Amino acid sequence: MSPTASTAAQPRLSRFDRTVFLFLAGVLLLTLVIIWRGDRVGIGVSHISPAGDSRDASTQTDVRLTFAQEIANRDALQFQFTPPVSGTVRWEGRTAIFTPDRPLMADTGYQVTVPAGLVSRQGRELLAPVSWQFHTRQPRLLYIAWDAQDNSQVYLVDPAGGDARQLTQSPHGVVDYAASPDSRWLIYSALREDGGSDLYQLPLADQGQATLLLACPEAACTGPVWSPDGRRLVYERRSMPQAGAPPGPPRLWWLDANSGQTVPIFEDSQWLGLGARFSPDGQWISYISPLSQEIHAYNLQNGQTVLIPSQTGETASWNPAGDRLVVTEIQFQGEQFAVHLFSVDLATGELTDLSNEIAVNDGSPVYSPDGQWILFGRKVSRAPMGKQLWLMRPDGSEATQLTTDPEIHYGLPQWSPDGRQIVVQRYPITEPGADPAIWIIDVATLAQTEIAAPGIQPAWLP
Repeated sequence: MSPTASTAAQPRLSRFDRTVFLFLAGVLLLTLVIIWRGDRVGIGVSHISPAGDSRDASTQTDVRLTFAQEIANRDALQFQFTPPVSGTVRWEGRTAIFTPDRPLMADTGYQVTVPAGLVSRQGRELLAPVSWQFHTRQPRLLYIAWDAQDNSQVYLVDPAGGDARQLTQSPHGVVDYAASPDSRWLIYSALREDGGSDLYQLPLADQGQATLLLACPEAACTGPVWSPDGRRLVYERRSMPQAGAPPGPPRLWWLDANSGQTVPIFEDSQWLGLGARFSPDGQWISYISPLSQEIHAYNLQNGQTVLIPSQTGETASWNPAGDRLVVTEIQFQGEQFAVHLFSVDLATGELTDLSNEIAVNDGSPVYSPDGQWILFGRKVSRAPMGKQLWLMRPDGSEATQLTTDPEIHYGLPQWSPDGRQIVVQRYPITEPGADPAIWIIDVATLAQTEIAAPGIQPAWLP
């Protein structure tokens, strides 16, 4: 048999088969390259805040960095700032959150760098430093004024100039409000037709629409106060068994700003309280106990309560360290009385009278941002005059009068975040029917500037 006849027929690949073979080989090669390169891609970053090159960051903002994968060596993370900023870091899932110890400087550029070296749980590394810049804005002011329908609304204004902007559109008016620590959200109490009130949430950054955060049927919900970390709020809830009836006594409730879930603060849900204020570290809440006529400082971690005598019904003021607060208390002098400021040491419960004058009515104390001064209002007892603004050291020394117009009552003073200015509600007591107005006082020069008239309940928006 010839060689040609004895050789078996060889299979031949069609053009289609060759195309499929080449395609599969290419996919296999690409897969091998991806696997080989995977460990060299590094950890991705999906979000930074404040955004890079932003020019309108709050001076009280947190700095956030979200990674594409969870980080294994979290303790190795460092936030490096220029100019330098001290603070603490916490994690929420894949997001690292840096909280400054003090507000950032206004109108200042910051550069943030996170060095390389972090490793994800999948074994990928942060191959290069993450760096970006942002700029803080000048603080603005929030206050309540009246719209064309004579309903109270929240307004926003730049103290440097420009027209005020109406933020809320409540058909029956606004009772009070609170801006979140990072200035992103406004929670306000909106009146209903039946006399009760609900809590609404409004985004401040993008001028979005207000949404109902908490409906309070048969109740009035007011006095929202944010926790320092911005995760939750405390508010006052007063029952209204009948529409139009006066609200009942106040009770304090928690509110989750994300979910709207709400529960009483205390195990005894009938425990009364109002005027809640957080310590700067968020470990304590002070509040007014209307039944015992005291200020209670309640430790949220261990349940400890410090009882502080105070019959004035005025809220307490915390120092920046969170270990002392200032309260007001009535001092009887025969048939007359005065109101003095007292400093309270939480560790010992010791009270120190800070009012160096005997026959004075002092009130509205508030610590400066650096804790070096206490700003307060003072008037001479039984004198027909408005309260004037004063400064003193935390130990009561160096008491200095800032305003000297007895025909003007200065109320609700608040320091600017940098401590250079004071916003105050100013009211002329000798003008019948006069409206209160919002004024700013320069601490260094004592120059006064009217910001809004009429206006009440001013607050800084850093």
